[in-house]
Amino acid sequence: MVKLLFVCSVGVFMVFGMFSSVRAQERPNRPPTRGQIRKMFKDLDGLSDAERKARIQELYEKYGKPMLKRLTKAKYQPGTADENTQVYEFKTVPKRNLKIYIDFPPNWKKTDKRVAIVFWHGGGFTQGNAGQFYHQAKYFNKRGLVVARPEYRIRDLDGTMPHKAMEDGISAMRWFKARADEFGIDPDRIIVGGGSAGGHLAAAIGTVDADALAKMGFVGGEDDQSISIKPAAMLLYNPFVDFFEPLNARHVPEESLMNGVDPRDMIPIYHTISPIELVNKNTPPSIIQFGTRDAFYPQQIRWIVACRELGLTIHDYVYKGEVHSWYNNSPHVEYTTDNVNKFLVQVGLLSPEPKVELPHKHINPRRAEIQQSKYDKKTDWDERERFQNYIREHNIQLIPYKHYEKGNEE
Repeated sequence: MVKLLFVCSVGVFMVFGMFSSVRAQERPNRPPTRGQIRKMFKDLDGLSDAERKARIQELYEKYGKPMLKRLTKAKYQPGTADENTQVYEFKTVPKRNLKIYIDFPPNWKKTDKRVAIVFWHGGGFTQGNAGQFYHQAKYFNKRGLVVARPEYRIRDLDGTMPHKAMEDGISAMRWFKARADEFGIDPDRIIVGGGSAGGHLAAAIGTVDADALAKMGFVGGEDDQSISIKPAAMLLYNPFVDFFEPLNARHVPEESLMNGVDPRDMIPIYHTISPIELVNKNTPPSIIQFGTRDAFYPQQIRWIVACRELGLTIHDYVYKGEVHSWYNNSPHVEYTTDNVNKFLVQVGLLSPEPKVELPHKHINPRRAEIQQSKYDKKTDWDERERFQNYIREHNIQLIPYKHYEKGNEE
């Protein structure tokens, strides 16, 4: 009896194993790793232009197209709006019409000449929506400013690469500025801001040569090219400012594969929209806030250094132990907003009055647990001597961990 059971068990396992093997063979190929993708493109070196182009098309059909199909399944998420928000469509792109959410202050009139802020959401150029800076928008409305929150193309909805987001950022800035009379704003006092990928758009709007981009064919033809995109100031929340940072480079080859383009052709455009390469003596004043456990810390520190070396106005707040996007919830949204408020007062774009209550955005317990797990896994870049030297040599403000708790204030 025991022998019979053993034979039956072996038979079941053999059948199950054969079934699993068949399923594994039927399963589509897993997407290649980043290293494999880079090797694919490296192997194209030495081919003629025609051969290279044909091979890239083959790689796109085999790997890139399926990869992109798997990723572009996100559902559209509108931005947050209330009775003081007006929503407009500012640009038509292949899959949708891009919206811009404009939040108006109390007692606003069309004849006003108010200071304005344009906030772009984050999300790694892959996700996110125009609701991210809603709480900051409401605060600055109470301080008398008009605030715009534009959408832009993202990979998970539009299947696009970051330079398309850059195009949309330029389009939004020109569209908004061109309608200054309609929105009661001063076109010469428009501030730009954003977080992560949105921080990139803000930093790039303040530094990029839009004419050079247009000549490369990367700016929408419907834009009024005569309108300057130069802002009055930049509000940078843990921004992405360098596509070629050695310690955390953007994955241009992978994104090129998913779009069926040659990364060799993409390199010039990404140099043209890397803000860290474009900072110059005419760059507007900026405030930058980030944590020492942010993956982009090395490039953010370099932004401060670049601005200091050029003698630019740069207000920096580096928070010990904080991770990427920590500022989105309370108690962090309060003090980071207050930092921006003080910066705008000091550079003459905002009056000290009226004083209003800082925004609050509660984080639920489950999300707090996820956030803590992120903290535990991240590298603290400030523990490396190289970055400690940056802090000391460039008078960078390093703020203690949990400085906001009672008894631990600066």
